[in-house]
Amino acid sequence: MSFIEHYKLATIIGQPTAGTNGNVNSITLPGGFSMWFTGMKVLKHDGSQHHGIGIIPNIYVNQTIKGITEGRDEILERAIAEASK
Repeated sequence: MSFIEHYKLATIIGQPTAGTNGNVNSITLPGGFSMWFTGMKVLKHDGSQHHGIGIIPNIYVNQTIKGITEGRDEILERAIAEASK
């Protein structure tokens, strides 16, 4: 999605991406517990922060409980409407 955003290859419709990327490191802790964390700083193409922010859509669309219970994909519906303009 970062390439799509940076090079303006398409209109991004939907919700923000998770904002995670990079290597995953794990540590085994006493008591048999484990912990994972991102071990690499990843930036957007313009050098701005990616982690915790992600890619923000050009057109933000919320899925609703009503749409889900009706079996509708509101994000896809909006994308089709935009493409039909």
